[in-house]
Amino acid sequence: MTTSVKNYDTINVEKFNFTKPEKYNNSYFGAMSYGDNKEPIYIQTPKLRCKINVKDILENKQPYLEVIVPKHKLDFYDLFINIDDKHIKKTFISSEEWFGKELPLEAIDEMYKPITKGFKKNTEPSIKFKLPIIKNKIHCTVYNQQKNSIDISEIKENDELILILHLKGLKVLKQYYLCDCYISQIKLFQEKDLKYNIIDEYSIIDDDIDDIDDLDIFDEELINEINKEKEEKKQKIEDLKKQLEEEEKNINEKKKLLENLQK
Repeated sequence: MTTSVKNYDTINVEKFNFTKPEKYNNSYFGAMSYGDNKEPIYIQTPKLRCKINVKDILENKQPYLEVIVPKHKLDFYDLFINIDDKHIKKTFISSEEWFGKELPLEAIDEMYKPITKGFKKNTEPSIKFKLPIIKNKIHCTVYNQQKNSIDISEIKENDELILILHLKGLKVLKQYYLCDCYISQIKLFQEKDLKYNIIDEYSIIDDDIDDIDDLDIFDEELINEINKEKEEKKQKIEDLKKQLEEEEKNINEKKKLLENLQK
């Protein structure tokens, strides 16, 4: 991807940049960016588990994909708790600049609609992420583990997946405000069909390269090159044989000379 996607465990919320919310249609919107280069905030999640069948939400006007965070990946859930806290604190600090008056922290806390929600002890938390809608249709690229594009409707309950999330900015409405965060891309881990054991990688045992005449994958130029290399190797072997024969001849002559001297 040309976008700068970052793994969730490398994100530092202190590097978030915020712009003053400006009027946009019936709401106010302030864009967010990351770091000194002010890159868009794209976050790659760990492997999560889908809580729904996507087919059930395809007709929703505002579809959300709800995912379950495994217990061994609660640091991902903690990241979004920190992101929620960052939004509240930033709004409190900037309230006079953004809204023309200082707002109490309690009021801002009440107005903010968090990404995360509480969960019971010894259970796995879940988070809802928005799916982007264009002309009443979900627009979100989905790939399987073979990097093949698939339809989003193939995602079912309990399927494992990885998401790329775009944290676009803060959206301020009359009664509340929230982080405009949506799913940009999905990787779905599909179960393989166990009826046949299909090998993914190339596993054919090819014949020896000497049987070139039986192979149609080599063009004439490549065949000539291979034949040339074989001839060169053959010539080197012949030269080496001659060299050894010459050396052996010299040794025999020296032996004879030594024998004559000893007589």
